[in-house]
Order: sequence, then structure tokens, then C-alpha cells
Amino acid sequence: MASTSKSKSNRGKPKNFKFVPKPKQQWRVKEQKRNWLELPSDVMANILYRVGVHDILENAQKVCTTWRNICKDPAMWRIIYMENIYTDPNARSRLREMCKNAVDRSQGQLVDISMVNFTDDELLEYVANRSSRLKRLEIACCYNEIYGSFNEAMKKFPLLEELSLYTTNISEESIATAGRCCPMLRTLKINQEADRYWYGYDGDEGLNILNEIPIYIGENLHELRHLELIGMNISNYELQVILDGCCHLESLDLRQCLYVKLDGEFGKKLSEKIKCLKLPNDSVEGCPYIYKNGVNFSTAPRGSDYDDSDYDDSEVCYHCEVYDDSDDFTVHHAFGVYADDDDDDDDLNDFEDLELLLL
Repeated sequence: MASTSKSKSNRGKPKNFKFVPKPKQQWRVKEQKRNWLELPSDVMANILYRVGVHDILENAQKVCTTWRNICKDPAMWRIIYMENIYTDPNARSRLREMCKNAVDRSQGQLVDISMVNFTDDELLEYVANRSSRLKRLEIACCYNEIYGSFNEAMKKFPLLEELSLYTTNISEESIATAGRCCPMLRTLKINQEADRYWYGYDGDEGLNILNEIPIYIGENLHELRHLELIGMNISNYELQVILDGCCHLESLDLRQCLYVKLDGEFGKKLSEKIKCLKLPNDSVEGCPYIYKNGVNFSTAPRGSDYDDSDYDDSEVCYHCEVYDDSDDFTVHHAFGVYADDDDDDDDLNDFEDLELLLL
């Protein structure tokens, strides 16, 4: 008689039984809470530096005693970058006071400072009196506000290696002073928006009024290696003075220099002499603080064949307005647009009268 008994292993299990293994237990590692105060001071200083001058002085240094002590370290203030991005008209004065505070905290160790759209004569003088080790100075969008203090400031920067000015004026005398008092100066940038209409331009003859700035550069800054003159009104004559005086030039930026003619033998010799040469027609993309209006300026002289229909007056950069000492006359410096509140069209239409107003 056949046995009808079932094996113990199958007893009590349904016919369609399928073995499913138990899932492996997932182990969760408990995350440790980070104590920012335990970070090495140099790491924390690096993090705080990236916050920026404004937030350090207004917020970060008030968090705790440790952060406050780090923010007092002079090494934190060897490099200062400050930019006015505020629409509040009172922001400029507040930023000047903050900048003075930052300079004081450097305790004379400041080597690099950038000040954008808030500098004035008093602030530049303040920096110069307390920063004899300065190697790099960058000032942008300050027009006539520091024109008078540059000369004295240059005398107090004996270690200066780079001077970068964007839409900021400097006098010929200050260039000469830099040549005497800044023997380490190797890089000079005097960049601005190009003047589409230059009252010194005389048709095919080029500029009939010499630009003294490039002439003073050539006559005084003989050790320059890198020179940027973006948007400067300069002719081949002034450019030749620079080439004759600055024999060690390695790079030269002539973008938006509308009145330089580099065709023919002159352009060939220039290309052979300068290792890194940027031409007037090259794009200004990437150049800080320079207004881009979309107009494709050409190196050809502004002649009768130039089509003004390509130019849109709505694209004028009105932040480039420059006001003289009187209240009734305004010069839109960037593109040479002149306006008189008295609406005396007869005077403005006469070129000679316009020259007298500018003088």
C-alpha cells in the first residue's frame, strides 16, 4: 500500500507557495551636527571673506565672538572689493564710511582694492594715507569725483603695480606723477565708453586736437608691460608716441578706439611688435563696467558715408552723464550729446560756440 503521507517540509503549506526572502535591514547612520565654531580659523576666514565687505561689517561679525575676532584680523582685509549696487542716493556715503572702516582694519596691510561707483576725493586720499603697500588699485564709474586727488595719491603708492580705471578720469599731471613715484607700475587700464561724436575729429584728417593722456603715458611710463585704452579718442600719432616710449609693451588693447587706423604698414609693424594686440573692432564682451549698446562701431573714420540710421538714441548710456560746475550745462560724455537748459539752439548748432562752452 502506497504511503499517502506528506513530507514534513511541505506539510501545511499551500500548493502555490513561493519563497520570498526577507529584505535586508537598512542601516541608517545618524548624521552628526556640524559645529561651525570648530572649523579652523583660516578656513572660516576664507568663507567669511567670500561673503563680502558689506555683509561682514553689517552681519557676519555680529554672529558670535569667534567670528568677530576673525573679522578683526588684518589679514582679512588685505584685499577689498566694494561695489555700489544700490539705488538709494544715500548709499554712496554709507559705502565710503564702510570702506574707510575696512581700510583701517587692514592696519596698513592692504595690497589690493577695488571701488566701484562711490569713490570721491576724500576717500581716495584716505586710502592713500593708510595703504603704502598697495599693489593694485581699481576705480570704476567715478568720472570727475576723484580728479583732484589722483596726483597726491600716486605719490603715496610706491609699490603700485597695476592701476585700473573704468569710466574714470585722470589728469595728465597724475600720469606724470605715477611715472616718477610708481616705479613698479606695469599695468595701466584707462577704459571708457567710446565717444561716437568727438568734437576734435576733423573728417579724413583724423583728430585735430591731440589727446594728451596717451602722450603723457608714452613720455612717462616707460616700464609698462600691459596697456588698455578701450574707448579712448586716440589717433595714430599718439599711438606712435606710446610705442616709442613704452618699449617693453607686451599687450595693448585698442578696442573701440574709433580713430586709430591700423591698415597698411603701420598696422603690420604694430602686430609684429605687440605679442597680444586687441584691435578696435574686437568685441568688448567681458570687459567690466563698459557699456554695450549693440552698435557695431567701425574703425573707419566718421565720414559722410556713415549711416546714422544704424544708431538708436534710446540706447545711450545715461549713467555716463558728466556735470560741470555750472547748473545749466550738461555733457553726456559717452557719446558727446550736449544739452543746454536755456534751449539756446543757435549756440549749440554752431561748432565754434560749442567748443567755447566746453572750454
